[in-house]
Amino acid sequence: MTPKDRTAAAMKGNKPDRLPIMAANSNTFICKYYGLSVNEFLTDADKCTTGNIHFTEEFGIDYNLCINGYILYGCGPEIGCQWKQAGNDFPGFVSGPLETEQDLEKIQVPEKPSGYFEHYLKVITQLNQALGDRYHLSVSILGPFAVACFLRGIQNALLDTVMNPGFVKKYMDICVDISIYLGRSILDTGLDHPILNEIFLTPQMIRPDTFHEIIAPYDLKVQDALGPQNAPNSLSAFMGRPKDKDSQKSGAALFKAFFSGTDSLDELKQAAGNRLPGMPIPVAISGPALDSASSEDLIAYLIPRLDFLVKEQGLYPSILLSSVQADSPEKAKAIADKIQKIKAFRDEYAL
Repeated sequence: MTPKDRTAAAMKGNKPDRLPIMAANSNTFICKYYGLSVNEFLTDADKCTTGNIHFTEEFGIDYNLCINGYILYGCGPEIGCQWKQAGNDFPGFVSGPLETEQDLEKIQVPEKPSGYFEHYLKVITQLNQALGDRYHLSVSILGPFAVACFLRGIQNALLDTVMNPGFVKKYMDICVDISIYLGRSILDTGLDHPILNEIFLTPQMIRPDTFHEIIAPYDLKVQDALGPQNAPNSLSAFMGRPKDKDSQKSGAALFKAFFSGTDSLDELKQAAGNRLPGMPIPVAISGPALDSASSEDLIAYLIPRLDFLVKEQGLYPSILLSSVQADSPEKAKAIADKIQKIKAFRDEYAL
């Protein structure tokens, strides 16, 4: 099987030849391991593409949610959002242009891609042309509430859902239009598997019922415009079903499993009860674990969890590297060695 075939089989519940390896975030690792500066990752399409190709092929990343760095997703300086770069780190969000209702008149859907988003599209196009026939490549379409968080300011938008839902309704329509524009631009690259990424849908930030009542209807508008198969709302799984406390607890467990891993098989079983649209079931190795644990400890962590899902539940999960990050070339080399040992273990793991 190709990595793309392997991923498709696992996502459908069919038996692949091997479990897929998935990476959800790898930007700083790519920079440190392949010698790119942050500025090159953010502005040089050829170098950014090459780094992502090398990472995908060298480490056998069957499912690569790639080209991360939120400034790239379409809410950069080109639409009035302010970002700040400290040293050689990736830029962080500072503020957006939507402070009052009067500011709504200034918010417009861009006529065409520019700035960081235009760079994002170039890299997606080149990466898809190089790898898209063999690997499952995915990128993020910024969801309408994520757009609102950048336009309004993250804290303000989160508070609005509780304190000022009337204002939310007034600005979400333009956020839907911007999200649709971002999604259509990404689909025009030819990439098959983008996801709708509501990056602030975490149980710590948004109450599930708040999501279902205030945010989900706008996500559905974007999905209707793009085609649900073209924009699965992956992170909505963390919110469970409306007014269903058991499924919402399962969603919270899935969030923990996706980003931090699970402490027990009972926790993993609960997490597996909610599926991530557009993604396989994750058995995740967190960023801190990949950074600090030995390869032997990481594999010892994987074995009982994979055995439980595969041999007891008849499921075919991904081995998820939820955050592959490095702050130095030396750290990147150590992490690279661990990923290769995880890949070797995966290759020998009997299904």
